[in-house]
Amino acid sequence: MATHRESRSIALPPEWLFDIVADVERYPEFLPLMREARIVSRCQDAYQTEQSLALGMLMHRFRTQTELARPHTITVISEDRSFCRFEIRWVFSPLGDDHCHVDFALDCATRSLFLRPVIDMLVLPMATSMVAAFEARAHALASKVGVADPVRQSTVASSDQDQPDVRPGDR
Repeated sequence: MATHRESRSIALPPEWLFDIVADVERYPEFLPLMREARIVSRCQDAYQTEQSLALGMLMHRFRTQTELARPHTITVISEDRSFCRFEIRWVFSPLGDDHCHVDFALDCATRSLFLRPVIDMLVLPMATSMVAAFEARAHALASKVGVADPVRQSTVASSDQDQPDVRPGDR
């Protein structure tokens, strides 16, 4: 069984962080252990993903269902037969000055005694670094498109209405 909960304030708007977490197909670019993430079906506020986690020769492929409630919550569940329980929940709460409070929770348990050490070796280490990895990705993308100082940027944007709305998808 793997359980991890983390909460922190991040100096970026909730919409920005939401969009980065929702962009599952880019996870292999910056998440440790994530080898592949591919959306296999999509509807308005949800998608189904096939993901692969790998550590050396150990690899585990599974499907997840993601529900999006922009910009507040992202819930990821899996009914994959290898899990008896799998849920990831992200909650994004605005703090003002384009800051966001992020709550992250992962709860995962495998059915197979054989897979338990594999899942523990793959999922728990990834979970403990996930929020930091997403935060680093968010700041890297923000500085790439010129939003390096979101507090200063939001002050400038509020005084200059011609300022374009920059989002992670604009990279």
